[in-house]
Amino acid sequence: MTMSQTSSSHISHQEMEIAVKKIERRIEDLNNIDVSKVTEEYDPVIRSMERKLDELLVSIFGLDTVEYQRHRHSATNLTPMSSSYINTTPVEKIRSELKSHIKSVIIDLESVKEGFVEELEDAGKISPVRALKAYQGLELHPKIGSAASQLFRDGHYSNAVEDAVKALYEVVQEKSEVTDQDGTNLMEYVFRTNKPILRVSNLTGESGKNEQKGLMMMFSGAVSGLRHPRAHKIIKDDPEMALEFIAYISMLAKIADASELNSPEK
Repeated sequence: MTMSQTSSSHISHQEMEIAVKKIERRIEDLNNIDVSKVTEEYDPVIRSMERKLDELLVSIFGLDTVEYQRHRHSATNLTPMSSSYINTTPVEKIRSELKSHIKSVIIDLESVKEGFVEELEDAGKISPVRALKAYQGLELHPKIGSAASQLFRDGHYSNAVEDAVKALYEVVQEKSEVTDQDGTNLMEYVFRTNKPILRVSNLTGESGKNEQKGLMMMFSGAVSGLRHPRAHKIIKDDPEMALEFIAYISMLAKIADASELNSPEK
């Protein structure tokens, strides 16, 4: 099919928001490719990724469009190598060129994404996209990020918040070595002001005790105020609010990591 036989795609703002999420997932897949595992033979994982990238462009633009034709080669061509090339070229060179091709494909996909983001910004439809962009800039606690990030990227904001709090339980349980409690009971037991298991202040004077108590209430509040409502009823979180909740939970996880462990009184 020639360019003259194609038409321009018409993508709604909602479709652009969905496309941004899809592109983010494929970029993450590309970044996760382990080039060191590629051998002299054509790698089926790379072939599969090329198919996924082509399907991505078709799902966004449609097959018979100018935009699909424009990006088809640059955004899907990971290994432009003939079998004779692969059989006669040192594996290290193949890996080096593959790494370069992956980088080029990511750049092209980023340009497509940024075009959608710019159009959404101009149309005032940017909330989920802006939140996703801001989310990517967060330095989340590893356990919180592992629990919440994919859910957030997929638009499951309430689930992301709920699972972030569950991950906070794990952080506190591991640091405190208290594994027979969870929820508010865990937080109030571990961070109590009277001989706390995890000490976050020096407990000197009224000020130190107030600091310990305040942080205990913050941990407990994350459970009762953020997880419990989402566990017992359907809540549709705004993406920017979910972003702030997850950042808050991550901050608490970092505070728990930095706290001082005291043995519980027997």
